[in-house]
Amino acid sequence: MNLWQISEDTFNRKKLRAQETVYTNGNGYFCSRGTFEEGYPRATPATLLYDVFDDIPVGKEELANVPDWLVIKLFVNGERFRLDLGKVLEYRRTLDMQKGVISRHVRWESPSGIRLSISIERFVSLADEHVGCIRYSVTAEEQPGAAEKGATGGIDIDLRATLNTAMGNYDLMHWETIDQGQEDELLWLHSQTRHSLVQLVQSMSFTTRDQGFTREAFNSDIAPSIHLRGKLVPGATMTAEKLVVMYTSRDAGDPGQNAIEQHAKLLRESGYDDLLSRNIQAWSDYWRISDILIEGDDKAQQAIRYSVYQLRISASTHDDRYSVAAKGLTGFGYRGHIFQDTEIFMLPYFINVYPSIARNLLLYRYHLLPGARAKAKHNGYEGAQYPWESTLDGNEATPPSIIHPESGELIPVLHGKLEVHITASISLAVWKYWKTTGDDQFMRDYGAEILFSTATFWASRAESHPEHNDYEINDVMGPDEWHEHVNNNAYTNYMARWNIQAALDVFNWLQTNASDKTRALVQQLDLSDQRLQHWQDVAVHMRIPWDKKTGLFEQFDGFFKLAPLNQEEFKGRTKSYQGLLGVEEVQRYQIIKQADVLMLIIVLDQQFDLKTKRVNWDYYYPITDHDYGSSLTPALHTILACELGLVDVAYTLFMKGALVDLEDLRGNAAEGIHDACCGAVWQAAILGFAGLRL
Repeated sequence: MNLWQISEDTFNRKKLRAQETVYTNGNGYFCSRGTFEEGYPRATPATLLYDVFDDIPVGKEELANVPDWLVIKLFVNGERFRLDLGKVLEYRRTLDMQKGVISRHVRWESPSGIRLSISIERFVSLADEHVGCIRYSVTAEEQPGAAEKGATGGIDIDLRATLNTAMGNYDLMHWETIDQGQEDELLWLHSQTRHSLVQLVQSMSFTTRDQGFTREAFNSDIAPSIHLRGKLVPGATMTAEKLVVMYTSRDAGDPGQNAIEQHAKLLRESGYDDLLSRNIQAWSDYWRISDILIEGDDKAQQAIRYSVYQLRISASTHDDRYSVAAKGLTGFGYRGHIFQDTEIFMLPYFINVYPSIARNLLLYRYHLLPGARAKAKHNGYEGAQYPWESTLDGNEATPPSIIHPESGELIPVLHGKLEVHITASISLAVWKYWKTTGDDQFMRDYGAEILFSTATFWASRAESHPEHNDYEINDVMGPDEWHEHVNNNAYTNYMARWNIQAALDVFNWLQTNASDKTRALVQQLDLSDQRLQHWQDVAVHMRIPWDKKTGLFEQFDGFFKLAPLNQEEFKGRTKSYQGLLGVEEVQRYQIIKQADVLMLIIVLDQQFDLKTKRVNWDYYYPITDHDYGSSLTPALHTILACELGLVDVAYTLFMKGALVDLEDLRGNAAEGIHDACCGAVWQAAILGFAGLRL
C-alpha cells in the first residue's frame, strides 16, 4: 500500500459520481472532478473556479460549472472507447496526493476485438494556477484477423480534444459563448456567465511528437476541438498532450490576452515534463509544511493526508474576495456557499499551518461587513449580523425552502433567520487568528471592526428581563439544527457573551496601541461610553442555562423536559433520526444532529474544567446522531474524547470522519467533499490525539 495514493483496481458504475468527487484534482483557483476524459453516461463533469458565480432562481447564486476542458475522445477503427462499451480487461486509477497527479490505466477490447492499452495522466498545476495538463497514451496490442486479411497498415486512431460548453450545474446552464477562434497552435473559447457577466477565456493546445499523425482544428461555438489522426501497428504507442490555460475577468488584466500569451509562452519554453516537474515541486513544498505522520495505521495515514490535500485544493493563496465553501470546489452541494464551517472547522488548520491563507479567509468576512450590517438593520438590530450562507456580497444566500434529502418533504429553511450564532463563530476565528499569529496589524485594521460590529449586534439582539436581572436571546436555532425556535441556546448565549467580552478586551488593547484607530472606530461605529457600558452589562448578565454546581448545560430552555428517544428501536437504520421521524416530530425528543453544548466546550475548551467536560460528554454524547447526523460531529467529538481518556471511542469517531468521503459512509459524496470534515479531521489529530494547545 502506497500511503500517498488513493487507488481503485475495478470500475464500479454504481459509485461513479461518488468517485468523481474522490478523484477531484485542483489548486485553489479551480478544481476538476474526477470524470473520465472519454465520458460516461450520467456522469457529472464539473470544473469550478474560485469565486465565479452566476444567478439561480432559489438560493441567490452558485458556482458556475465552466466548459469542460478534460474531454478527449478516442476512436479506434471508428469504434468509440468508453468503459460501458467493449470490454474492460484491466483498470486502475490513482490519485497521487504527494504529487497532485491523477493517473488511469485501462486495457480495453473494442466490440470488434481490437485490444488497446490506454494510459492517461493529468494534473491541475499547483505551480501555475491557470494551467491544466493531460498526457494521453495509446498502445495497440493486437488487431484480430489482421494477418489473415493482409492488413499491415495498423489500426486507425482518432483522438479528439475538446472544450465542451454543454456543461451545466445538473440541468442549469450558466455560460454562453461570446467568441471562439484560433491563434497558431491554439484554439480559444470566450464565454460569459448569463447573469453575473463574468468573462472566461480558455485556450487549448493538443499536440503529439509521434510521426504519421495529422492535426486538424475545428472551430465551434459549442465544442471547439483539435483532432489527431494516424495509424498504430501492434506494439506501437502514440502519446498526445493537452494543455489548457484559463483566465477570467475577475483576474487582473484582459482574460483573453492573458490566456493566449501565457499559453504561447508555455508552448515555446516548457514541455509537459517541465510543467509536471514544477507542479510536483509545488506539492513537495506544500507537504513539507503540512504533512502529518501516523505510525502503525495505514488507513488513518492515507485519510489524514487526503483531508490535508482537500483543504489545499479548495483554498486560494491570494484571493480574499471568497472563502472555502462547504463542498469546496469539488461538487454542486450547497452551491459553493460559505457557512461557519470555514471558521469553526477549517480555519484552525490554516491558522496553524498557513496563516497567510487564514488571513485572507478572514478578510473575506471583513469585506462582507456592509452586507452583515444591512442584515442586522433589516431584522431590527444594530451592528453586523452575518448571513448563514454567503457568497460574494454579504447578503443572505440561504434558500427559503428545500426538498429534504432523506424524507422528500418540502421544508422551510430557517437557518438564515435563526442560526445567529455564526456571528460569534466568525468573531472567535478572528480572535484565535490574532492570538496564534500575533498579527496586530490585522487586528488593528480589520479584526477590531469585526469584533466591535458583532458585539453591537449581540447587545441589541439580547432582550432585557429586569424581573430576572438578565438578558435572553430567544427564537434561535443552535448548532443542533433539529430543534428550531428555541430560547436561550447555550452555545448561542455563551458565545454571544464571549464575543462582547472579547470586543471590550480588544477595545482596551486598541486604545493602548493605536489611539488614532480607536478614535476613528469610535466615531464610525458610535462606540459611546454608554454603548460600552451596555455591552458590559449584557456580558455580565447574559442568561446561560448552566448548572454551575453539577457543571451540566441545558442545551436550551426546556430541553430537559423533552422525551428521551429509544434509539434501540431504530437499529440498522440508514437515515438520520430527522429523516425517519420528520422535521416536526424529531423536535419532541432529546436527540440531536450534531455537537451543540459539546461544540461550545470544544471551541472554548480552556474556559471549562475537566468535571464540566465529562458531565456534559456523559449527557450529550449518547444522544447525538454520530452516524447520520452531521458529518462534522464524529471528528470534532474526537478532541474531547481524547481529553477525557476515551481513546477507543476517539479512534472510532476519528475514522468515521476521516473516511466519510473516501468510503462514502453517508451516501452523499457525489455532491462534493465534506471540506469542513477535512478540517475537523485535522483538528482531531492535532488537538485531539496530539493534544496541541496554544
